[in-house]
Amino acid sequence: MKSIRLLLSVFIILAICSCQKAVTMKPDFSAALQKHFDSIEHRDIEAFKSSITNNKTMYTIVQNGHAFTTPQQIIDIHAGWFKDTRWSWKGTVIHTVVGEDMAMAVVKYTYQATPEKPALESWLTYVFKLEDGQWKILHDQNTALDFPAFAKSMSDQ
Repeated sequence: MKSIRLLLSVFIILAICSCQKAVTMKPDFSAALQKHFDSIEHRDIEAFKSSITNNKTMYTIVQNGHAFTTPQQIIDIHAGWFKDTRWSWKGTVIHTVVGEDMAMAVVKYTYQATPEKPALESWLTYVFKLEDGQWKILHDQNTALDFPAFAKSMSDQ
């Protein structure tokens, strides 16, 4: 009888301990990345903002080497860009690495400023961090494959 009580007590203690541990599931990184892509392709600034870090600092380095350093700068730039309905953007994931609370993606994207202009390709490297249970971008590195063509495309708009 003592061994049954002891065994029952062990099971109860284990059940209580396992219930007290908060089981947190890491969100799907691929889904978060696709949501970010969709926000760009569909010019959805609210969805775009939801994928950006809540921190005060976010580095975004653009094709000409300029570094923006705050999330608000990037949101403002994209809000203006999203108002232009002529461009198209399509990203393709080339490589990802996902850790416990950090992830990165190497992306190749095609950008076309207007339907009449040639499509241009660029590389992106995104660094994400888990914030409040969501993957958020805290670094964005852009590299144009043909910078002179990219610069010309942007200046002709």
